[in-house]
Amino acid sequence: MELDMETSPSPSYFDPEDLSIRAQYRRYGNRSTISKSPQIDTSAKLSDRRVNAMLLLEDIKQEVESNYHERTSPSRRHSSYKRRSYDSREFSVLDVAHDSVRHDGSDLLKGCKIEDEELLDAGEAPLSLFASLLDLALQGSMSFPDLILQFEKSCRDVSESIRYGPNGRHHMEDRLMRQNTQILLDEAASWSLLWFLYGKGNAHLSRTEEIPEDLILSPATSHLEACQFVATDLTAQLCLRIVQWLEGLASKALDLENKVRGSHVGTYLPSSGIWLNTQRHLQKRSRSQDTVCHLDFDAPTRENALPLIDDRKQDECVMEDVWTLLRAGRLEEASDFCRSSGQSWRAASLCPFGGFDLVPSIEALQRSGKNKTLQAIELESGVGRQWRLWKWACYCASERIARQEDGKYEAGVYAALCSNLKHMLPICTDWESACWAMTKSWLDVQVDMELVRLRPGRMDELKGYYEDAIERSPIQGGGEPQMGAPVNWPLQVLNQQPRAVSSLLQKLHSGELVHEAVARSCKEQHRQIEMHLMLGDVPQLLALLWSWISPSDDDQPIFRLPGDPQMIRFGAHLVLVLRYLLGDQMNEIFKEKLINVGDLILQMYVMFLFSKQHEELVGIYVSQLAHHRCVDLFVHMMELRLNASVHDKYKLFLSAVEHLPFSPGDDSRGSFEEIIERVLARSRETKLVMYDDSSNVLEQHRLQSLEKAMVIQWLCFSPPSGSDDDEAVSAKLLLLALMH
Repeated sequence: MELDMETSPSPSYFDPEDLSIRAQYRRYGNRSTISKSPQIDTSAKLSDRRVNAMLLLEDIKQEVESNYHERTSPSRRHSSYKRRSYDSREFSVLDVAHDSVRHDGSDLLKGCKIEDEELLDAGEAPLSLFASLLDLALQGSMSFPDLILQFEKSCRDVSESIRYGPNGRHHMEDRLMRQNTQILLDEAASWSLLWFLYGKGNAHLSRTEEIPEDLILSPATSHLEACQFVATDLTAQLCLRIVQWLEGLASKALDLENKVRGSHVGTYLPSSGIWLNTQRHLQKRSRSQDTVCHLDFDAPTRENALPLIDDRKQDECVMEDVWTLLRAGRLEEASDFCRSSGQSWRAASLCPFGGFDLVPSIEALQRSGKNKTLQAIELESGVGRQWRLWKWACYCASERIARQEDGKYEAGVYAALCSNLKHMLPICTDWESACWAMTKSWLDVQVDMELVRLRPGRMDELKGYYEDAIERSPIQGGGEPQMGAPVNWPLQVLNQQPRAVSSLLQKLHSGELVHEAVARSCKEQHRQIEMHLMLGDVPQLLALLWSWISPSDDDQPIFRLPGDPQMIRFGAHLVLVLRYLLGDQMNEIFKEKLINVGDLILQMYVMFLFSKQHEELVGIYVSQLAHHRCVDLFVHMMELRLNASVHDKYKLFLSAVEHLPFSPGDDSRGSFEEIIERVLARSRETKLVMYDDSSNVLEQHRLQSLEKAMVIQWLCFSPPSGSDDDEAVSAKLLLLALMH
């Protein structure tokens, strides 16, 4: 072999630590652990390699085995055989056919394997993502309310990537895929509710909100009075947050539909609401008693007639889209849609007072600013008077339209504006819509009651009728107003409202007007989670989660693998978020249950990660356990990985060193030194074995000595360079190895 002597290094300037010169003579090729960049400090890397020599040996072993397999693989033997056969003119057609069939079959199996791995990766994608986000929050780089939003976004992103990924699936896989995506969307909804209840504006429901002073008017408007009431009343504030949560879910669903399909509701032609068929019918000078003779919007009422059936169907389609937009909290967009479809009069009926945002929230008050127009109107007519007149008109419209056969969505739209549940619930075919209808209706009634209270001498009369309506109405509510009550809104809808949050949820289970699909949805897991969050019953929620994921028999160990991976993942992160969000606000009984039951849920999730070969993630969660549980669980995992590969051991070692203190300090947290000393002590224990005549006592002693020697491998690793006291930790590990 000829060498260029000009470029060869001089022996007098040979650097023994510069391994780049040996690369051209290395037998097994370049190693991934060696860097050729001259800017990197090689002394630190050499120190790591000396301490982590087992990892280098494992790399060399895998490289040798791969080279050996390449030389002895069937494809190489077959290609050499073909060359010999070709030279001797003994090439067999049968061998070619056999090789072709084997090649095609292997490609098919490889394709199936890749597809299965893609499904598996999609199902396990949130594991590392959730762990990295949680680690940022624990380190203080992210607040826990922001962490909740990131959890929700992660679930939606993974669900979207699974459902709308580029790879096609068979029918059965599509069904499984849709099921997994729906579970992720349900989990995202639960995270969103948790943010609205405990993380929005870092304000807990036990504290009231305050309205900025620059938004206060004197005299106050009805909208300002409504916002002040909701900000100070805890029940009304809870209802507002639930309504905002449900409207946010519906709005995100519309955004996703627009992203995937390029359009969503409200995409009809501008002529969809101007009764074209009736217009052509009238141009032909056709007359009938049941058809209107004019095309203005008052014609059906004035003439006691209707447009043609095709126009009525088109109107109902328009109103279905208006209902969908109202359900998503997009009142302004619904008004614009009515104008674009040729029904400006309907847009005016949806948005009184010039289209101002009259939602009783501080956000709406900030968007509207100081509403001088509403103030001027109410200075002349009185606070809330125009509001009540508009709602009374909506109530009359909903009752009249509901008598028609094909006007259920139009009746539902105007019923939603006046809290008339009787005509809202029949078109709510899913749990979210029914819960939104009940909660929004109850919130509006509470606000209306507060506005009525501002009228002198009116509250006592209304309170008497209200209490009488509540006493006479069952939990299901609904029905006509009681006899003797004055014909004045809102007494017609008072007896339709729930008494408390618990009765509202009970209506979802067994209400008379509730759709059967809504009652069935109440039994779903995330629906039960969300209802417990609305009630604020976190201890019962933890017990419910544990009943779903715990072993069926009490005799089974806690290290049993969970049956529902996604639920155990959700439960583990929910426990940690509640611990950090609630903090000192919990009483002793609540805190004890959150710690004990929460630790059991965390243990189940750690064992699931461990079974899926995610050793690098377990340290984040084990570090949040109580002291004794942390030590016991890590000892158990290290003993299970005693005969595993060096890389698996190193992942578990790093996970413990990075997230646990090395030496014991705080009694509430476990330490790596305690864990490794427990592992070493258990390896020195004499295992009692029942011997028979054929047992080899020497072999048993040899196996126990081998186990004792294998444990020392945990002490041959070093912490990552740059960590706190890495040299001191390496020295302590070496000392423990010598003492063992």
